[in-house]
Amino acid sequence: MLRIALFIDRISILVGSTAATLVLPLGLIMTYEALARFTLNWPTFWAYELSYMLTGAHFALGIALVTRNNAHIRIDFLYSRMPTRVKYLLDFTILFFFMVPLIIWVSAGLVEYAWRSWVIGETSGESGWNPLVWPVRAAIAAGFVIFSAQLISEAIKTGYLTFSANSKNDSR
Repeated sequence: MLRIALFIDRISILVGSTAATLVLPLGLIMTYEALARFTLNWPTFWAYELSYMLTGAHFALGIALVTRNNAHIRIDFLYSRMPTRVKYLLDFTILFFFMVPLIIWVSAGLVEYAWRSWVIGETSGESGWNPLVWPVRAAIAAGFVIFSAQLISEAIKTGYLTFSANSKNDSR
């Protein structure tokens, strides 16, 4: 099971690292838009839509890596005072019984949403550009599917630490 978790971790690292590069075109687009709008008085009709699509894909495709790296913001004034074994048990319980089922359910809905968008050729309807929206919806759905897998990986790893005989000496 730990091999499966490590394989999922590698996928999260690859996808998250690739998604991180989306900030480069996003920065270029927003810089171009600002210069064109405020110095040349030539606002674009496509920059707003492309920027929110790239931002959505960036966040959705990066969430699994953030989870893998345990880099989410956490308010842990109680959690930090708990014994390590209790932390593992609490993490495992929340992951296995709440987070994994919830995010799998959300992922299934997002996949269906992206599929329907592709089938009907849905466009944004937000500007004169009016691009197809299924690519960004598919990226967001893929990000959540990978997030679901990463949560399963975290449940496996936390379950191992919680229920293994030698976990009393492990530190997180």
